[in-house]
Amino acid sequence: MDYIVTFFAIFFLDVVNAWYIKAISDERPFMASIWAVVVTLSSSVAIISYTRDNTMVIPALAGAFVGTYVGIVIRRRKIIAE
Repeated sequence: MDYIVTFFAIFFLDVVNAWYIKAISDERPFMASIWAVVVTLSSSVAIISYTRDNTMVIPALAGAFVGTYVGIVIRRRKIIAE
């Protein structure tokens, strides 16, 4: 179960991080602040997981890869739809 939590915490972190960076680049301070809280919460869950068990780095890395990939695909589809 910890592997799944760690995977999805990092997956979610990478997807949300794209929205956080977008809010910063659009100079939207309130939205950037909201996304910063979500980014910090998600990364905290993952860090707590893999400081207790170093093998949790493996699902964290997988979550980072998949989360970044999905985040870019979502962003690309949104840009194309506009």
